[in-house]
Amino acid sequence: MYQRLGYEYLYFKPDSALFYIDKAITIAKAVKNESATATSYNRKGSYYVFQSKYPEAIVEFQKALPIFKKLKDSLGLAETYSNLGALDFYLRDYDSSLDNFQEALNHIDSLKQVNLYTKLITNMSGVYREKKQYDSSLYYAKKAIDYFKNDKENRIVAVTYFNLGTAQYFLNQYETAIASLNYAIAQPEIPIQFEILSKSYKSQALLALGKVEEAEDVLQNLQSQTENLHDQYVTLEFYKAKQKVFEARDNTTEALIYAKKYIQLNNEIHNREQIAILQNIKVKFETEEREFENKLLKTDAEIQAMQIKNQRYGIWGIAIFIFLLLVMVLILYGMYNLKAKNNAILKEKQSVLNEFNRNLTTINSEKNKFFSIVAHDVKSPVAAILSSTNMLQANLDSFTSEELKELAEELKGQSLSLHYLLEHVLIWAKSQMDGFKFVSKEINLKTSIQNLYNNELVFLKAKNIRINCNITDDATIKADPQVMQVVMRNLLNNAIKFTPRGGVITFNTQEKDNYYYIHVSDTGVGMAQDKIEKVLVNKERYTVEGTANESGNGIGLILCQEIAKKAGGEITATSRLGKGSTFTLALPVLKD
Repeated sequence: MYQRLGYEYLYFKPDSALFYIDKAITIAKAVKNESATATSYNRKGSYYVFQSKYPEAIVEFQKALPIFKKLKDSLGLAETYSNLGALDFYLRDYDSSLDNFQEALNHIDSLKQVNLYTKLITNMSGVYREKKQYDSSLYYAKKAIDYFKNDKENRIVAVTYFNLGTAQYFLNQYETAIASLNYAIAQPEIPIQFEILSKSYKSQALLALGKVEEAEDVLQNLQSQTENLHDQYVTLEFYKAKQKVFEARDNTTEALIYAKKYIQLNNEIHNREQIAILQNIKVKFETEEREFENKLLKTDAEIQAMQIKNQRYGIWGIAIFIFLLLVMVLILYGMYNLKAKNNAILKEKQSVLNEFNRNLTTINSEKNKFFSIVAHDVKSPVAAILSSTNMLQANLDSFTSEELKELAEELKGQSLSLHYLLEHVLIWAKSQMDGFKFVSKEINLKTSIQNLYNNELVFLKAKNIRINCNITDDATIKADPQVMQVVMRNLLNNAIKFTPRGGVITFNTQEKDNYYYIHVSDTGVGMAQDKIEKVLVNKERYTVEGTANESGNGIGLILCQEIAKKAGGEITATSRLGKGSTFTLALPVLKD
C-alpha cells in the first residue's frame, strides 16, 4: 500500500511521496521482503531524479539492481534499467540511456507487459529527440501509440503524445505538433513535469506560426509552478520558451534575463564538479557490483573445492589474478580521471584569461574612442579662443567699447565651455583610477544649489528664466562636493540651454529607500525617450542646439552619468516633447 501511495504521489506531491516510500522500505526490511525492498529503492531513486538529485538517485537504483539479479526477477530488472535509462537521459548521456532502455526491453515480454513496454519505447522516443534524430523519435512515439489498449494509462498516453508533439515540432510540423501537445495536456493524469514541458513546446510552435499573443498566453502563471517543482530539465525548457516569447515581442531586456537564467542553470546542471561526482559514484557502485559477483564466484569456488580438492589452488590463483587486474584497472582509471580533471582546470583558466583579454580590449577601445572625442571637443573652443584673441590683437585700436565688450563676453563663454569640459574630464578620469575614493562631506543642499544658479545669472537673465528652489533651508546631504558641483552644474546648464525665454526651472529633493533624489525640472522643449536612452543608457554622443542657438559638445551627460555611477548613484530622466524634462540625480545615503 505504501509503495502504491508513494508511486501515485510521485508525480503530484513529491514530498509526500518520499514519506510513503521511506515507510515502505522500513516495513519491507522488517518483514525481510527483498523484492518489496528493491521496488521501494526504485521508487526512491525516481523521487530523487524528479528532484534533480542525481547522485542520490544512482545510490538507490544501484541498491535495487543486485537484489533483483539475485532474485532473478526479470520485471524488477526491467524497471531498474528503465530508471537508469531515465537518469542517464537527465544527465545527457543519451547513448547510455538507450543501452539501459534496450536492456530493460530484453527482460520483458511485449505482449504480457504492454504498459511497461509502451513506457520504454516512449522514453526511447524522448532520447532520440534529444539526440536530434527526430525521425526515429517520431517512429517510436507512433509505435507506442499503436500499443495502447482500452485500459491504457493516461499518464503514459500524455508522455507519449508529448514526445510525438515535440518530434513533430522539430520536424517543422507545427500545426500537428500543437494538436499532439494539446492532446497530452488534456490527459487528466498528465504528470506536472510533462504538462509544463508540453506548454513550453506548444508556445514555441505557436511562435513559429507567428501567433505571439497565444504563445505568451500558454506560459501564463507557469513560472512559480515550474521553479517550485525543482526539476532542472523542465525549468530549462520553460526558460527557453520565455526567452523566445520576449524576443518575438522585441523585449530584449526580458529576453536577456531568461537567456542568462537558462545559461546559469545549464551550467549548474552540467558543471565539471557534478559530473566528476556522478562518475565517481558510478565507478564505486560498478566496483561493488563486480565485488558482489566475485563473492558469488568465490562461493561457487569453495563448493567446488570441497568436491574437487585438487582444483582449489587453481581457482584461488584465478581469483587473485582477477583481483589484481581489477586493482590495476582502478589505478589506471584514477590516473585517467586525474589527468582529465587537470586538463579541465587548465582549459577553464585559459577561458577565464581569454575573457579578461577580450574585456580589456573592449575597455581600451572605448577609452580611445572617448579621448579622441574629447580631444576634438577641446580643440574647437581653443581654436575659437585663439581666433578671437588674434582678432583682438590685430584690431584693438579700431574696436569700439561695445565691440570690445561683446568680444570679451564671447571669450568668457568659450573659456567657461572649455573649463567645464576639462573639469568634467578630470573628475571622470579620477573616478576611473583604481583605488580612487570620493571624499564625502556634509553639504547644505539649498546653499549649494543657490551658488550654482547664482554663477549662471548672466545666462538666466539673458533668457528671462525664473528659478523655483523648493528645498528647505536645513536640507543636507553627505556627498563628494566635486561630484555634486560637476553633475548639478551640467543638469542646470542643460535646463537653461533647452528652456525658452520666460521659462521656469525648478529644484526639488526627496529621500527614499536610502537614496537622496535631487530633481531638476524645466519647461523646455523636452526629449524623445529614445534620445534619453541613447545618452544615459547606451552612452552615445548626442547634441542639438539650444533654444537660443546655444551649442554643446554632447558628452557632458555621458561623463556625469559615469561619475554618478562611480559614486554609487545614477542619473535618470523623464520628458515629454514640448512640455519639458525632469533630470534626477540619485545618490546613496552615506552613514557616518
